[in-house]
Amino acid sequence: MSTQNLYKVIIQGKLDFGNDRSYQKVLQLYAQRAEVLYKKEIVFKQPELIFFDDEKTMVLNRYIGNISEKVWKNTISLLEYCAQFSFSGSINAWMTDSGKIMHHFHIEPLGEKSSVMLYQEGKRKSEESGSEQEAIKVLTETIEKFEKHSQAYEKRGYVNFVLKNYDDALYDFKKSISFDPMNSSSWYGLGRCHMIKSNFKAAIEALEETTKQSIALQPIYWAARRVKALAHLELKEFEKAIFEYKLFTSRQFSKEDTNFKHLAMAWFNFGKAYFALGQIDLALEAFDKSVSLEGSDNKLFKGEMLMHRGLARKAAGKSDFILDLRKASELGHEPATKLLTEMHLS
Repeated sequence: MSTQNLYKVIIQGKLDFGNDRSYQKVLQLYAQRAEVLYKKEIVFKQPELIFFDDEKTMVLNRYIGNISEKVWKNTISLLEYCAQFSFSGSINAWMTDSGKIMHHFHIEPLGEKSSVMLYQEGKRKSEESGSEQEAIKVLTETIEKFEKHSQAYEKRGYVNFVLKNYDDALYDFKKSISFDPMNSSSWYGLGRCHMIKSNFKAAIEALEETTKQSIALQPIYWAARRVKALAHLELKEFEKAIFEYKLFTSRQFSKEDTNFKHLAMAWFNFGKAYFALGQIDLALEAFDKSVSLEGSDNKLFKGEMLMHRGLARKAAGKSDFILDLRKASELGHEPATKLLTEMHLS
């Protein structure tokens, strides 16, 4: 008897079918295909547990399990088929092995429904620099066609964020979440808006939800932890900031990962948290790492890093702190210049 390899999979998401006709059709077809075509070799064997008559939706609360590749393929195929009948929503599915993503499917509605086609156009526009106003127009039309379109609100939220329309972005992200609480991207956008407005406690709550609705193999999970660390730092919750920065800086990011370019700043803030608690040696280690990292070549930022490392070196009784202050001053960092003048070392 042959044995099949089992893989860890994570599946979650929501599809909204808009009206009773589409909903009843997909409900019937799901049951038929599960029974006849796939012989129940799928993850979600009981339609009554994932289909909700009142809202006309399919809701997949996070499923984590070990399944065969055949069950995985059958499940993905069935979910993609159902998405054709939906007006909005999305499903994320990951197959992992030894802590690495083997396959990731982002399933969303495709087809000729007007709201679906408008959303796809708006999504494309939202990703084009210089097309922000067009994107907002098309995404607003999408929402007018189907008011419960979580993803349209999410995309419009990010466009408003880029345009610095933060109140509008806040509204969009909150609306998106109200229709799909599993939308990690909207939770992250909401957290970013609260950070801009210095609502740090609200930001932390939103960023915690981001991590709950994403997985540790996604860049957004680590972006949320990094921004959450900064919120704790702003609130002077230094030990909590250190906890988050320790996790973030311990992660091995590839250069293609969007988090990689934030490592220098993360190490810098890590050092600031240690310095605030009087843990000078650990602060120095973090500042050294920040200064040495690729990507930390912005003159003003590098001046800021050197200034703080100089102060840490001074606190540790190291005479070479002057070199850092002078380098910071040469890079145009005014506080370093002022400090050197006060110390008669300029």
